[in-house]
Amino acid sequence: MRVSGMGRVGLAWAALWGSVAVSCAWADTIVMTNGDRLSGEVLLMDGGTLVLNTDYAGEIRISWDKVAQLQTSDTMLMRAKGLPAEYEARLASSGQPGSVAALRPEEAMDASDPDQVALADIERMVRPHAFLRDWSFEGGIDMALDATHASKRNQNWIAAMHATARRDGWRHGVELDYTRKTQDSVVGTYNYNAAYMIDRFLSEKLFVRGRLRYGSDRVDNPARQLVFAAGPGYQFWDDEMGAFSVSTFLTHTRYKYHDHTHDNFQTAGLGWNFTRYLAGKQWQVFTTGEVHRAFGGATDYSLEAELGLRYSVTQWMSLYAKAGYDHITMSGKPSTDERRYSVGLGVHW
Repeated sequence: MRVSGMGRVGLAWAALWGSVAVSCAWADTIVMTNGDRLSGEVLLMDGGTLVLNTDYAGEIRISWDKVAQLQTSDTMLMRAKGLPAEYEARLASSGQPGSVAALRPEEAMDASDPDQVALADIERMVRPHAFLRDWSFEGGIDMALDATHASKRNQNWIAAMHATARRDGWRHGVELDYTRKTQDSVVGTYNYNAAYMIDRFLSEKLFVRGRLRYGSDRVDNPARQLVFAAGPGYQFWDDEMGAFSVSTFLTHTRYKYHDHTHDNFQTAGLGWNFTRYLAGKQWQVFTTGEVHRAFGGATDYSLEAELGLRYSVTQWMSLYAKAGYDHITMSGKPSTDERRYSVGLGVHW
């Protein structure tokens, strides 16, 4: 059957708009080593795991060594063996399992000789952002609000936020927490803390950490604390199933008490951070903590620990239950013990 000139133009436009509609919806394609084909939007590849956003299953995670071919509609920012820094390219099928054709933006008009990149050589891949570039972010907010009005009036307000940003060998972290508990208008607990940390990875697992922390307590001693800490750490693992790291550090601590006296001293400390997903990432067990031993000064030792369980309701919302314990033994002053229990709602990204 012959098609007229206008008919050919119409078919060409129909094909063009059809391809644009398909590519705009789910333009990235993954071919697995077993032959399965998946469509969606590639969000990132890091730590041997590819994250694909789909319209039929949300975000799914794929082991990178199970990917045979990959095609993206947009440019990706890649780090791979043999490639220059800040390498951006749109990926296309090379026709050979285990490799891709990388078409750089400046080569968009001439795709006759794209770079051939082995999938096994790609260490990291993210969608570039005009400002963020290849930074990766994660974090969350936990909130527990409880008010009881009966023979006694109780109000409990607990909130905690954490966020981590990582790029290349650097990792930055911010932590904030707030607790206020009252009974019949009498405040029993009222404190807040803020901390910033920075890690420099010397290898895949070994890092050096620096941290600054500030705390305020309206009820118990110390009323104010400022802590500078630095030391080495080790990341045993950090993958889709969880993470576990330990760190050791020396600190310089400054205390201010409610009677306006001050103390300065140094400590040696050990900290840990453990998370583990269970039942297909439906549940998460987590614990964090630090223990310090002072070199003289007002404090003999201190302990902070937290243990919790989290249930994922959606990809970004969870229910949690956690318990915390803080203890400070101080020379010449009453020791401080605080136990915290909370059940609430968490939002994470």
